[in-house]
Amino acid sequence: MKPIKRNALFSTIAFGATITVNALANILPINGLNTGEVSALYPSLFTPAGITFSIWSVIYLLLLGYVILQWLKSDAYVFAETAKLFWLSCLLNCCWIVAWHYLKVSISVTLMLLLLLTLAQLFLKVRKISMNSAAEKIFVRLPFTIYFAWICVATIANISAFLVSIGWPALNIAPATWTIVMMAIAALLGIFVTTKYRVAPFAIVIAWALFGIYIKWSGTVNEIIAYAALVLLIITAGAAFNTWRRLRFAVL
Repeated sequence: MKPIKRNALFSTIAFGATITVNALANILPINGLNTGEVSALYPSLFTPAGITFSIWSVIYLLLLGYVILQWLKSDAYVFAETAKLFWLSCLLNCCWIVAWHYLKVSISVTLMLLLLLTLAQLFLKVRKISMNSAAEKIFVRLPFTIYFAWICVATIANISAFLVSIGWPALNIAPATWTIVMMAIAALLGIFVTTKYRVAPFAIVIAWALFGIYIKWSGTVNEIIAYAALVLLIITAGAAFNTWRRLRFAVL
């Protein structure tokens, strides 16, 4: 079997395993708890509204395109550079699900950080590789940009859940204040990456997460969080638009 097809086969298996594990996590569910029920055990003001997690559908559809493209493209370079890291990201994704569902929160944080580092490497690789076709930009560059951005948010949420699990007092900082600090970190990261690498979708994902936090707490006793999320959302979305404008409205 040619290397390009072998990579395609392994990518198909890795992606299929990831989808299967994530589906079974909620269908079975693993350890008798679905993913949302585990999150509810570690309540955090940073966790966005449930609708926000629909971004996983976008991520997985784009990754499916990445896998399919490997079977269709004869040029092996772009996939030779990214395939192994993609397989590792799939493995870490599956392991995280298992750790999370079995309430091994500290292990889940370690796995999430490893996934974050893996996706950071993928993000940097796809930024450096020259891609001339629209298909490669959409199904190679875009999925790992969105995936990386979302895992940045997920990492903050995972660390927050871990701190809740150990009863960390956050240096006597009020929970709402601590949440605003975490949102500000996410927004600054989104602005930094978007500006440095000129990649608007990254900031858009961060803005989407902030929107989820806004709609969750708007009109509640934690409305100060909603207001802060709205302000940070506008700033982050503005950075995305400004980058997009400078690129003359090119998506990637």
